[in-house]
Amino acid sequence: MSSDCCSASETTRKDIVFCPRCGEKGKRVSLATVGAMARTDIEAAKLSGHEYKLCRNRDCPVVYYACQIELEKNELRVPVNFKERNYEGPVCYCFNHTVASIRAEIKVRRRSAAQEMITREVKAGRCACEVKNPAGTCCLGDVTRAMRAAMAQTDQCSRPAGLLDLPP
Repeated sequence: MSSDCCSASETTRKDIVFCPRCGEKGKRVSLATVGAMARTDIEAAKLSGHEYKLCRNRDCPVVYYACQIELEKNELRVPVNFKERNYEGPVCYCFNHTVASIRAEIKVRRRSAAQEMITREVKAGRCACEVKNPAGTCCLGDVTRAMRAAMAQTDQCSRPAGLLDLPP
């Protein structure tokens, strides 16, 4: 048995499940996603046909890993929403809904239409999350979390002073 994790026999018997940097259990992501996200100056050897995993640990710089290959967030074309703190950028990479735009819409209208718009566009076949979203999956979960956080923040800001610590 070979000790090289990339050999065909070893790869079929032992999948690299945990991030080699932080130990977090990864989720499978397609090579199409990794290839679309990697900056153009990343060497082709890093983008081989291995089965990549996604590390969602915010404190780990690794986004994708396979075998002895690691791609860090600074090697990607776009900021990765789940890897950043105080993030204001895209949570919907197809239709450019950002944390900031969702928050602004909720502040003005007390709601966001982002979910409905995305759902409508997905039904129309205009979504490409598998290649535009670093997670390689539908962005609606990230959009929903951003909307909930913005609503919670708006609710806290609209309470009278002195009542912020009381349960809602």
